[in-house]
Amino acid sequence: MEMAADAPLLFIIGSGDESDRIAHAGGTRITVKGASDLHKLLQEREPYELLHISRNFFRQTRETRLLHYNVLVNLITEAEKGTKTLDNLRKLLRGVPGRIVNSPDAVLRSTRDRVARLLTGTPGLIVPKAVRLQGNKPAVATQQLQSAGITPPIILRQAGTHGGKIIGRFDSLDEAVAALEPNREHVATEFIEFGSADGLYRKYRVFFIGQRRILRHMLISESWNVHARARSDFMAHHPELVAQERAVMESDGPFLPLVEAVLQSVRDRMPLDFFGMDFGLTKAGEVVLFEANATMSFFPFSPDPQFSYLHRCFGPAQDAFRELLGLARQPQSGPAIRMQTA
Repeated sequence: MEMAADAPLLFIIGSGDESDRIAHAGGTRITVKGASDLHKLLQEREPYELLHISRNFFRQTRETRLLHYNVLVNLITEAEKGTKTLDNLRKLLRGVPGRIVNSPDAVLRSTRDRVARLLTGTPGLIVPKAVRLQGNKPAVATQQLQSAGITPPIILRQAGTHGGKIIGRFDSLDEAVAALEPNREHVATEFIEFGSADGLYRKYRVFFIGQRRILRHMLISESWNVHARARSDFMAHHPELVAQERAVMESDGPFLPLVEAVLQSVRDRMPLDFFGMDFGLTKAGEVVLFEANATMSFFPFSPDPQFSYLHRCFGPAQDAFRELLGLARQPQSGPAIRMQTA
């Protein structure tokens, strides 16, 4: 069912639990962290409203009314550093009759360790073991690593970090535990080798939007820790690698049936209405999960003209997002964005 042009649509954004405002030269401004950017797929004149939620939301005195919205889209996606904010949203949405997209409960179940447990056992998918560790309890951390069956190499990162930000990759349990930072929560993940036959590492990103799947990119790097910088630092200087990604992006069937089956199984198991998944492929063609959550960025696109083919995914992603929200395929003119604050 399509939504009428003037039907109320609400996007909900939020600041992280650690900080609602930061200082700058002109005073202070609200910070928004751990949020999806898929709302940018809509046209600028799409009629919708915006609500900002913070960890101190209920300390505000202004009343917030949500009963007249047909669709409420939760863009607060960071389960690790937004638990208080998401809990406030959960309370706020009680009794709201509109359809909730990416409910706060579903987001809270999308931490790295919980997703690992959820997807373990998916045929054809290698899910690295993952466990949460407290930085001020090294003896307990060692026991947890052993109980989880995590063997080196071990990737260690602070909970709630993305974009290739890690503390390090360690070749022993003792080294990993020694690197824990006091009073911090960490996630330890076993490293799975996924290098290709040419010695390079390829990381695929797909977005699941409703029941549709959109291939966003295939990054190629000399390092196993593949992230966006590889495009400008490495791929841009190797036309043959650019051609490889272009061929994948322009293919109507970029993956073998085994990979397609794995991706469909992931879609079926994940409770989120939209999310991204980063993964690699072993030499044997098995899928290695890196992460799956709604915090992954869809934007920006590379300004380098040799990567213009990446824009191929924009139209399908836009159609999928509009379909998920029940919007008409062709955007209607409407009022500018309105901010409902609390």
